[in-house]
Amino acid sequence: MSSELVRRCSTRPGALPRRRVLQAGVGLAAATTGVLSGSAQATGGEPMIRFARAGRTRYRIYLGAGEDAVVRHAAHELATYLTSITSATFPVIEAERPPSRDHLIVVGPNNPIARRADIDDDALSDDGFALRAVGGQSVVVAAGHSRGTLYGVYWVLDRLFGVRWFAPDFTKVPSTPELSVPRSSLNADHVPRFRFRTVLAGDANDAAYRQHNMLNGLRDQYWTVPRSDGIDTWSTYWPEEVEYPFQQVVTDPSHWYGGQITLMDPDTRAAAAGQLVDIINGRIAAGQDASTSFYQEDRGWDPPDPQSQAFADEHGGTLSAPVIDMINDVVSRVRQQIPDARLSTQGYMWSFTPPTGLQVNENVVMTIAPIHADFGQSLFSETNQEIADSIRQWGEISRHNVLWTYLCTFRSYTQPFPDWWAMGEAIRSLAEVPTMQGYFGQSAWNASGAEFTQLRVWVISRLLWDPSLDPDALIREFLDGYYGPAAEPIYTYMRLMHDAVEQTSTMLGAYTPDDAAYLGLATLARADELFDQAENAVRDEPTLLRHVHAVRLGVDLLLLQRSGYFKLVAERDGIDWDPDVVNRTQRFEAELAAAGLTQLSEVGGDPDDLVPVFRAVAAATGSPAEPPAVVDGLPDSDWVDHQEDVFVLYAPAVTVVADVGASNGHAVEMPGNRLDWAVQVPLDILPADGRWKLYVSVRADAAAADPDSAALTLGVWPGEAASVPVGDVADGEYHEIAFPGTYEAAADSTTYAYVAPPGNAAVNHVRVDRIFAVKV
Repeated sequence: MSSELVRRCSTRPGALPRRRVLQAGVGLAAATTGVLSGSAQATGGEPMIRFARAGRTRYRIYLGAGEDAVVRHAAHELATYLTSITSATFPVIEAERPPSRDHLIVVGPNNPIARRADIDDDALSDDGFALRAVGGQSVVVAAGHSRGTLYGVYWVLDRLFGVRWFAPDFTKVPSTPELSVPRSSLNADHVPRFRFRTVLAGDANDAAYRQHNMLNGLRDQYWTVPRSDGIDTWSTYWPEEVEYPFQQVVTDPSHWYGGQITLMDPDTRAAAAGQLVDIINGRIAAGQDASTSFYQEDRGWDPPDPQSQAFADEHGGTLSAPVIDMINDVVSRVRQQIPDARLSTQGYMWSFTPPTGLQVNENVVMTIAPIHADFGQSLFSETNQEIADSIRQWGEISRHNVLWTYLCTFRSYTQPFPDWWAMGEAIRSLAEVPTMQGYFGQSAWNASGAEFTQLRVWVISRLLWDPSLDPDALIREFLDGYYGPAAEPIYTYMRLMHDAVEQTSTMLGAYTPDDAAYLGLATLARADELFDQAENAVRDEPTLLRHVHAVRLGVDLLLLQRSGYFKLVAERDGIDWDPDVVNRTQRFEAELAAAGLTQLSEVGGDPDDLVPVFRAVAAATGSPAEPPAVVDGLPDSDWVDHQEDVFVLYAPAVTVVADVGASNGHAVEMPGNRLDWAVQVPLDILPADGRWKLYVSVRADAAAADPDSAALTLGVWPGEAASVPVGDVADGEYHEIAFPGTYEAAADSTTYAYVAPPGNAAVNHVRVDRIFAVKV
């Protein structure tokens, strides 16, 4: 038997789209859970239900005439995929009364067969479903909620028949003319452990992809991307899909204090309740549920108002206390006018620690957001002990809780972020807290092309349904399905990055920088080798090669951004590594296209701006340079020159330009209206002997600027900084300006010299020729 890799499946009933189909030599039994072919009696005598034999079937799909668009869509999806798997045709019959003969797959609850099938709708919660083998050879897939029926169909297709929706544009559909499953696998209720489940990522915008993987939540852009009627059914458990921070609800500034609001003030609470009643009534009028959020501003509370601080002091010293007291009061006021109303609020930043001596109203959903966690470890690990304790304590005082967690570094969406095993272990431990009922994972929410998004979405979706699954086994299954023969070197790469975090004791935070210790050259050079192996394994399979290119992007970006610096590190540390900037830049362009990267970080950055910078750096590399005037007469051992190829450049804020006035004919140009520390030189590459004075050769195009205003800032982090006046560098010539202080070789790359433009539009641009060091 073979399996097919089918590009994105249509949500339209009928045949799968006519797109490229790639043959992969994976047997059906290896690609599925519980799928058997052949006889209708398994070894050991277990009865089987045979859905197809020799590419033919006796089965028809039946649903009642009163079913809605979601159930009808589920039935047609089932027929489409079964045809694709077996080549047999599965007719869909919609009628009040079922066909008289056996061999039916009954979809949905509104028909005589399902009504006789002993299904307890109350036991299925929001999204659960029942499977029943009835009569001789018929099967029922049904739930009280139409979304549950949809998920029942998807569960059967996935868990029993082997369909895998690995990515919006990559679905794996087995192919076999014989399709049988044990009858016992079609007699059970299935209910997800978590009521609310979603991952927010630009790469998961496709609504059908999320629904295929049974992720039931909407948030941010998910409200606006296209959703067909057949899948437009979503959980309303978590009110925070609608964003209403304090000051957007309480608009009178007299109720504001310290960046938040006066939570203990009765007038503030009355104003909030009145506005929230209006908001919820508007939602009800629009056919939505009677809930909304009401949560803190995304900043500190400095200072809190005296009444709130005093109340906090009485309840464990945490500022979550006045938040909880306020939300309890406000939800009670709102429910006097709207009896079914629910609110949500947050335990986040300054309100993360739960209060003592308070209980959260049962009509409030708490959002617990540990943004300060180390995501390289489980949230319930010893490293995150304070976070684990707080999550458990929230679980004791609040009946309804959703975890908001973080799945990338928002500083760089392509950067390796080795949380892959920790995120799974966190879900398994979270499931042990009974009142934790929702999971919201925030990944690269406003960009496509981020690192391993599809892997995270797929693994998380399965663990949220069944936390007893093994995260490592799920990771391996995804890699095998999505990367094919490249899976093993990519798995080894993942272990390499995970181990580097452990060995360097890196705290993997939501804003981990790209110079973190785990991203050293020795690790990245080994990653480079592993990706060479991965590419070679799939060189003749274009789709799989694109998948490899898309994840290699993050490693190549790091190596290109620091190519000259890493070359010096390689020479210093005896590492066999070639920056190969020209060929690496060419491959990087292919990787950008493969990933479809739309922006570099949470705050933006155009990926297309990177390639010209890397090309220009390659052109400037090795160009001869005249010594600076400051070192005239000094021996070569007493000074060190660093040019464009050694600079660590923040690409969104720089270009590398030809400049006849520069020492090697090239310079880095930064626009004057920005403040980025866009040119950096790590000080761990200073010679190990002695102390050194640093200089920058720089000029500014700022003829219209005030001569006393700043033309640029230079400094060493951590350490001193100084601004340079326009009048000192705006005459069209390069000037050698000293950095404050003197320095020895640093222990690592987190100590660095930097040059930044002044954030002044009157300065057209700043150009940096070189940064050099002179022995003191």
